[in-house]
Amino acid sequence: MHAINWFEIPAIDLERAFIFYSTILNNNVRKGTFGNSELILFNVPFNTGEAVGGSIVVRNDLKPTTEGGNIFLNAFGTLSNAVSKVESAGGKVIVPFMDLGKFGFAAIIIDSEGNKIGLISNEK
Repeated sequence: MHAINWFEIPAIDLERAFIFYSTILNNNVRKGTFGNSELILFNVPFNTGEAVGGSIVVRNDLKPTTEGGNIFLNAFGTLSNAVSKVESAGGKVIVPFMDLGKFGFAAIIIDSEGNKIGLISNEK
């Protein structure tokens, strides 16, 4: 079991968010639908319970924010590679590098939608 079951990252423009996350996460996101709504899903095995699932969504009750805690997303490769793509994809790098010791490396960014997001990797 995981402490987190599902998460949602709010977006204003789903296509812009798709391009942003596709760029920085090495194409490890895909478009999908749930009911009548379009969303972006992360390419992880959440259906089997091997990974925590999540999506990027446009909903009236969710607004992008830089307040509150961070969600740390797998960088799907080296941290430096993901961070190097953030600004050209429409985001901003806040903390480019944190050494987490045995837990790897992390960075804090603002995504294309205005959310504060963490990126994490075992590789610098």
